[in-house]
Amino acid sequence: MHGLKIYLANGTYNGTVTMSSDSSKISAIRVARENIKDYENELDGPGIYLLLIGSESVYVGQTGLDTINKRIFKTHSGNIDASWHTVLGFKFTDPHIGSNELHFIENAMCEYAHANFEKCLTISPQKGKCTKNFRNKHYHLGGVQIRTCEKYIADIQFYIDFFPEGIFAFKQEKRQREILHMAGKKVSANAYIEGDKFIVCQGSEFSMMEKPSCPKGIRALRKQLLAEHKVQNGYFTEDVSFNSSSMAAECVMGSSVNGQRKWLYPDNKSIKEREEWKK
Repeated sequence: MHGLKIYLANGTYNGTVTMSSDSSKISAIRVARENIKDYENELDGPGIYLLLIGSESVYVGQTGLDTINKRIFKTHSGNIDASWHTVLGFKFTDPHIGSNELHFIENAMCEYAHANFEKCLTISPQKGKCTKNFRNKHYHLGGVQIRTCEKYIADIQFYIDFFPEGIFAFKQEKRQREILHMAGKKVSANAYIEGDKFIVCQGSEFSMMEKPSCPKGIRALRKQLLAEHKVQNGYFTEDVSFNSSSMAAECVMGSSVNGQRKWLYPDNKSIKEREEWKK
């Protein structure tokens, strides 16, 4: 791809990024949800989009010849509408792009997402149907159309792979932190420690059910987070700071929990085990 033009809104790849090329009929933008109103023109066209959720999950969609800006704010399945924080949009300037071509490209990008990210949350097309053989037969495209679509797919993958630290934007200092995790039958959450604070990451799950053992103070805190929209539809919509690992765990699970044992480092050692090992 030649004639590549890149705009970094804050001078780094952590902020809004736009890309275009003289040799492609696709332009790309990655922009946080709260900043979309400033970049409506870059999203004003048909194309493919990825909604970024948490730190490693994506939803892949296509516009159905609507604009990306309108489509991303229409209803998606599950908790996606409440939990996505960033859109990676690929706008087509090709005036002849059709619905079947968009479906073909969406299928290929779902296959790419399943292979390269922790979770692809798109349920249609199903993962088993996201294959080259399926899309070549299913979308009733001719040979020339398929080759054109494959060129577009290659361009989109080029844009995605061009991000030096991946498409999920994080400040460098945050990437260097150890991310702890807590996985249970009902919820899965990530967190990190910063000074004397224990911070649950945006995109972590939040149990909507409370057990009788849930402390009174935690019940009040959970209600506050919901009222402030820091939690919506069972997901944290931003990083939330707590005074201790147990407070964070209890808030996430809605029950009495020992956070020192429940939160695990990447090596699966608990906070308590790590502290005992250091002694």
